[in-house]
Amino acid sequence: MVKNYEVTGEQSGISAEDMELINKHSLKKLTPDEIFTFSVILCDNEIDRDFEKFSDESLRELETLFVGKTGILNHSNRSEDQSCRTYKTELITDKDKKTSLGEPYKYLKAWCYTVRSSKNADFIKDIESGIKKEVSVSCNFSEKVCSICGEGICSHRAGQYYGDGFCYKTIRGVTDAYEWSFVAVPAQRGAGVTKSASKNAVKEQIEKAKEEKELSFAALFRNEMKERAKKGFSLVLPELESRVAEEIINLLTAENLSALTNAFDRKTKKMFPVISQFAGTDKKQNDTNSQFKF
Repeated sequence: MVKNYEVTGEQSGISAEDMELINKHSLKKLTPDEIFTFSVILCDNEIDRDFEKFSDESLRELETLFVGKTGILNHSNRSEDQSCRTYKTELITDKDKKTSLGEPYKYLKAWCYTVRSSKNADFIKDIESGIKKEVSVSCNFSEKVCSICGEGICSHRAGQYYGDGFCYKTIRGVTDAYEWSFVAVPAQRGAGVTKSASKNAVKEQIEKAKEEKELSFAALFRNEMKERAKKGFSLVLPELESRVAEEIINLLTAENLSALTNAFDRKTKKMFPVISQFAGTDKKQNDTNSQFKF
């Protein structure tokens, strides 16, 4: 599974503690002058463009799993595309920020290093100038749980409304973190600008899904009205060609269609009154058997 997030643009001061962590991953003892460090937001608990989110437990699992993992370009499996390495991570809770679901916003931040060299000069310049900013994480997990039914496998489609409930999938049971990569187009809207933009974008996605749901209901209502109007024309005005009736129907608004079908209903009730099989008679019955006389 691949998820996209952002480079924060914040460069860490290279402390003695940082150097100790960095040198755990290096065969040669590196000095601060030899390396370039930066921080990355790897993933968070917000709903993304795929209408999926990490659970808090998954974020805690990834906090450990991403230490020591490499940063690459475009999820390439070639060793020459390895660009940097993660030397520490921290799961952070922003108490002043909420997700689109109203939960405290949590994100996994990683600190990474690369070697200053002629080969990496352009790569470092791209990071410093904000050219390389969006990133994507690659990991494995055991299940995605539906927000509607709570099941891992179901018929509900993420990004759709079911009644008043918005369907999204929560990622749980992370088993491994493979790598993270610089990408051109992230799955999460607003990645690489500010995280608040991502929150607003998710709200826009949910509102869009809600609007699409309302539009689908409106389309169903209109189609139902059109069918009723066609039947009304065939009963009340059978001489009118069906083609002409359909052209008239297509020109009407939903409100006018509703008015027309209601008028047809009233007319057909008068034309075809309902007569009960058990209706009484005004004529008095007698037992003279006169109906059988010639």
